Amino acid sequence: MRNVGKTEVTNLIFGRNPVKEALRANKVLKVFITSNFFDKEINLLFEEKNPYIKVVPQSELDNKSKGGVHQGIVAEIKPYEYIDLEEILRRSRKVKLPVIVILDGIEDTHNLGAILRSCDVFDVTGVLISKHNQVPLNATVAKSSAGAINYVPVCQIGSINQTLQILKDNGFWIVSTDGSATIDYSKLTYDFPVALVIGSEGKGVSQLVIKNSDYVVKIPQYGHVNSLNASVAAGILLSRIRS
Repeated sequence: MRNVGKTEVTNLIFGRNPVKEALRANKVLKVFITSNFFDKEINLLFEEKNPYIKVVPQSELDNKSKGGVHQGIVAEIKPYEYIDLEEILRRSRKVKLPVIVILDGIEDTHNLGAILRSCDVFDVTGVLISKHNQVPLNATVAKSSAGAINYVPVCQIGSINQTLQILKDNGFWIVSTDGSATIDYSKLTYDFPVALVIGSEGKGVSQLVIKNSDYVVKIPQYGHVNSLNASVAAGILLSRIRS
C-alpha cells in the first residue's frame, strides 16, 4: 500500500462491482474497507494498482455510503471527465456503423446509469447529455451503471437541436422515439450511422427534436401501463439497432 497526497474529496462510490471497474480504469484515489473485507478479484487489483487503502469500522462506511449497500468497500475516485463532441465524432469515423445516444432531459440517476450500462453492452460510440435539465455523472450513476461509466464516453452539449444538425452534417441519421409515431422500431433497417434520441421519463422527446429527426419510431405496447422506463426503452432500441 502507498500513501497519496491530500486531495479534495470528489466522488465516493461503493459496492464491489463499481469499485472493481473503477480500479481497472485507474480512477481510484483511496479505498476504505472493513477489517474482514475479502474479494479475490479486488484484492488482486489492490496488488496491481496499489491504491491507498484504509481499514475503517463498518459504521464509517455506512456514513460514507449514506446507508447504501456498500458490501464492505467504498472508494474515493477522480472526478468524472466529459469529452468533447469532436472527439466522439472522431471515434465514430473509425466505425462502419457508429451509434450515438442523445439523452433529452433524463433526470433520474438510476436511469442514466442503466442507459450507460446498455450503451457499453451494445458498443455505443458516445452518449450526449444536455448541460441543463439533465442529471450529471456522479456516484449514484456509477453504481447503477455497474462500472460502465468508466468505459462509455459522455459529452455535455448545449443545444440538442444545434447538435443534431452537426451530427447530420457528419453523416448521422436522427432516430427519435414517440408514442404517436407510425413506424414500428423493429421495422426500420438501421443500415446507417444512428443518433438515437431517448426522451425524459415524464415528457419524452421534445417536439422540436422530433421535428428535426429523420425518423420517429415507437415501441409497441400491449399491457396496461402506457410508457416504458427510459432505460428499458434504450436497451430495446439499441438491441434492435445492433441486430
